[in-house]
Amino acid sequence: MLVKSDGSKEKQIIEELIQDDEKLRKQHELFKAEMAFKQELINARKSKALTQKDISRMTGLSQQAVSRMEKGASGTIETIIRYLDSIGYSLAIKKKA
Repeated sequence: MLVKSDGSKEKQIIEELIQDDEKLRKQHELFKAEMAFKQELINARKSKALTQKDISRMTGLSQQAVSRMEKGASGTIETIIRYLDSIGYSLAIKKKA
């Protein structure tokens, strides 16, 4: 059975679950950061009108590896840097606000 998603209700449930559990809250923050990073990779690639196969050819990574990286399933620092370099981006570390 399919159920319509209610994003605001789901967000409220998550907030209630993590508010009193520091470990769970940190894990959730890490998850959100990972999701944001993956989306940034995809947006950067698409802004250059490139496909995953294009990135594959430019980096020497397999198309499957590029896909896994964009899904967050894998990717070493080296492969992430190769991906970013191929589209004219770099990896930087910044202090949290």
